[in-house]
Amino acid sequence: MWPSRLLFGASRFDLRHLVVLAGLAILLLVPIVGDAYVMRVASRIVVLAMIAISLDILLGYGGLISFGHAMFLGSGGYVVGVLAFFGFQNGFIAYPAAIILSVILAGIVGYLVLRTVGVYFIMITLAFAQMLYYVANGVQIGEDYGGDEGLPLSERNPLFGLLDFGDPAIFHYFTVVILGVILYGSYRLVNSRFGRVIQACRDNERRVKSLGYNTFRYRLAVFMISGGIAGLAGALHMNLQKFVSPDELHWIISGDLLIMVIVGGANSLIGPIIGTAVFVLLEEVISNLTEHWMAIFGPLLLIVVFFGRQGIYGLIRPKADDG
Repeated sequence: MWPSRLLFGASRFDLRHLVVLAGLAILLLVPIVGDAYVMRVASRIVVLAMIAISLDILLGYGGLISFGHAMFLGSGGYVVGVLAFFGFQNGFIAYPAAIILSVILAGIVGYLVLRTVGVYFIMITLAFAQMLYYVANGVQIGEDYGGDEGLPLSERNPLFGLLDFGDPAIFHYFTVVILGVILYGSYRLVNSRFGRVIQACRDNERRVKSLGYNTFRYRLAVFMISGGIAGLAGALHMNLQKFVSPDELHWIISGDLLIMVIVGGANSLIGPIIGTAVFVLLEEVISNLTEHWMAIFGPLLLIVVFFGRQGIYGLIRPKADDG
């Protein structure tokens, strides 16, 4: 099946297809034509895009505004760091462990917060993330690591020697493949019967309940799926920068993730990727010019919100296309 039709559900070629194909080409060519700095920025975009997609599954498709999504990013990173500290370096152990722990964490948090709605849901997810932030600041692992100093990673988690992640190009291509898998899996999820129920809950939960669906279970399941994806991305983020600190759990990171989704366009799978790329690139460019880069980025964000209510993705979406 033609990839653009799979992603967009349209047989005609439009600007969205061009943007996606151009972005894919850039990601594949970066290790060939870019230097180490450019490759690192590109890999950071890919990893953060995974987390943005996981948040968009909650926000755009589920109508759940989580202000604590950084807890899953940080938990995935800390799983990798703690396992490495105790001698467990293999990726076939670290990555599944990060996913499983994040899913369990999402299950516990979701079981509590999904009984609330609106601003209460937002504030309680924020509270859980901040609790983990302060726990990570206070817990010491061993004599030299942990607490507010964070945890280092001596080398990226190897996959039984199958892939040499010491080579940044190989690690970059690995993250691109994982992003592709997450994108495809998310597409199948939101377009499945399960996904349609989640979107119906977003639009009118009372009506869905009247049809006999247990909306709490559906929302808890999607919350756990989103947490698992973010946990995997957190493990990859830890491998990318070879370091994790409590700052990964801070509410500011959750806010950044929300900005990425909103700027790119919620309720789409391509929008969060576009938003992540715009956010990271503007951060890198403007922060090199001034330390007050947010004072410049803020008005740019307002322009996008005012003139593109559906984000950048909405600006390039054909007017007659509701998909």
